[in-house]
Amino acid sequence: MNKTTTLTLLSLSMACSSDYELTGERPDVNPGDVTECPFTEIEGTSFQSYDCNPVFTNTDEDWGGDVGSVGFYATDVMGHPFYQMWYTSSDSDQFGSFGMGYAISSDGTNWDTHPNNPLFQSDPNAWDADSVAGQVIVWDPVEKEYVMAYQGFTLGTGEFDFETFETDTGTWGLGIATSPDGISWTKSTRNPVINFTEDFDILSGAQISPCWPLTITINRRGFRGYIAASRNDDAFLGETACHIYAMDGVDADTWIIDDNAPVFEAGGVYDRMGIASASIVELNGIQYMFYTGFTDWTEFDGYRSATNLTVNLATSTDEGQTWTRDPNNPLPLSTTGVASNVAAQVIGERIHLWVTDMYDGQAAVGYFLYEPEVEATEETETTETVE
Repeated sequence: MNKTTTLTLLSLSMACSSDYELTGERPDVNPGDVTECPFTEIEGTSFQSYDCNPVFTNTDEDWGGDVGSVGFYATDVMGHPFYQMWYTSSDSDQFGSFGMGYAISSDGTNWDTHPNNPLFQSDPNAWDADSVAGQVIVWDPVEKEYVMAYQGFTLGTGEFDFETFETDTGTWGLGIATSPDGISWTKSTRNPVINFTEDFDILSGAQISPCWPLTITINRRGFRGYIAASRNDDAFLGETACHIYAMDGVDADTWIIDDNAPVFEAGGVYDRMGIASASIVELNGIQYMFYTGFTDWTEFDGYRSATNLTVNLATSTDEGQTWTRDPNNPLPLSTTGVASNVAAQVIGERIHLWVTDMYDGQAAVGYFLYEPEVEATEETETTETVE
């Protein structure tokens, strides 16, 4: 639903196109009052669903197909909301995501895509030649720039080098890129800033094996991130559940992973095998982690994928050291079992959620609201704490 919107405040970030101007509504306005369709309360919960989901489907005939991973950032521009979205899309003739597009909105439902998409791509001569995905974007108020963390990889040939006695398994890791405007990105010269291929060699004593990067946040203490990883001890027993481990960033390029113990363990009925994506926001001193959990691995030709995914919620009152699962999990925000990505942003006293799911056979983005202060049913009075 890439409808044309009238935008009047974006010359600062999209000067290359006079078509991009922003007329927004005030941040604390009820979204249902300004969107084309209303939001409907989901019975027994503190969630609301937009009646005209999905709000974004990649209909660009010149670039890409289904929407993959999505990163959001919502902020105020001269007292009005300014929604930005960075989304990956893949070519059916290629493996994985090959580029990242950019879109803007004044209400979170009607999106204008950038005319020069994709603005961020894999480098055919670099470590991320075969894929860029799983992007998360935060604003660094110190350096006055956007910081993007993303997953990238280059597929190996599988050939054995008799000189080095090593097999070419490719490169896989966490990349960092920065931008002054969200449009023009500069990849870090230290990429991958975390090399999952080299830094977690089980033969050298690594305690964990990464499944994939999840998310990063930034607060008064600096950068904090989370990755999904399995315990290497469990791998010997045939168990490869993807738990959540925390990592602290000295800066955007330098990360220290605490691999002693996960801050959140897989093992619930709906996240038995792990966590596939996550987004963390803070509201009134409480951190809310929205995540997709999965129950099974499915083997494909040469790789395996997380399957039977659901959207879930966990909260933390100690700055992310421990998390408590919401008793209403899995959340009624997806019914297909293939919700691949969730992104959250705080605007006013609400948390806005965008969930990538299947709509009429195509991966697209749905829009939801969560108001923690709204009383839920009596069923939500008990909690399960994850140590």
